[in-house]
Amino acid sequence: MTHFFKDKKKMLFMGLLIMVTLVACTNPRDPETGQIIEKYLIRSTTPIGDQLSLGWFDGLIVWPIAQLINWISKYTDAGIGIIIVTLLLQAFTFIFSIKSQVSAQKMQMIQPELQKIQAKYQGKSDDRSRMMQAQEMQALYSKNKINPFGTLLVTFLQFPIILGVYQATMRAEAVVSGTFMGISLTQTPIWGLNNGQMIYMVIFVLMVIAQFMSMKFPQWLQKYRQKQNNVKQKNYLKQNQPKNGMANSMNMMMYVSLAMISILAVNWPLSMSFYWLVSSVTRIIQNLVINQFFMKNE
Repeated sequence: MTHFFKDKKKMLFMGLLIMVTLVACTNPRDPETGQIIEKYLIRSTTPIGDQLSLGWFDGLIVWPIAQLINWISKYTDAGIGIIIVTLLLQAFTFIFSIKSQVSAQKMQMIQPELQKIQAKYQGKSDDRSRMMQAQEMQALYSKNKINPFGTLLVTFLQFPIILGVYQATMRAEAVVSGTFMGISLTQTPIWGLNNGQMIYMVIFVLMVIAQFMSMKFPQWLQKYRQKQNNVKQKNYLKQNQPKNGMANSMNMMMYVSLAMISILAVNWPLSMSFYWLVSSVTRIIQNLVINQFFMKNE
């Protein structure tokens, strides 16, 4: 527990998680009828003041996203509106977090060297060994121009947006009353399964696959770069690699995150599956762009 409170990265993330979750946990549906409660419905004519009266998160994050979906949907349909808004939001986060995403890919690149340092000090728990390990890791970060806390920016931008989109897609009038190619976006994948509407499960499965690929893609790019540069891990490094190293922790977090998203999404409105699907495909493209234009000299 003491180690957790010393970890600034975890503390910052947990603080953000608690703060945003507390203000974004509003349930806009009537528990008996399942319909959107009128005061939570965001029409194209709903003033921002009405939403600010419900809280800063509703007014500053949910309302703009919902209104953007409403406006675009007037010229297309609700599904296309969600897709276009998702692309715009992904472009926004990409522009403001490009350095963080480059750092994240660099972190993937230096995993063998980080694991070598971890193997060197494996089993040593004295203060001097811990200090020397920290110094060597910091020197490695400096050499590769990596800020280990830089990847936090992506989380700080994406997490409120995800919660905002979740609320907006449930409350935007265009989604509530609209469809995508005749498919209601307010129903859930599990509803589609129970009612023989397999298109809901098809979209859900595509979303899970795309989400998995977007999470694994940086690792695949790392292996590709190593192959291109003929970089091979030495046998002694593979043998002495810590069982609970950073790579294993990252993989565990990835699989846990994927499982949580899948469990939640099967009971979420289909509109959120659209968001996750388009976001995942966009992140794959962003990783390709970073690898092609920002990692050439790495």
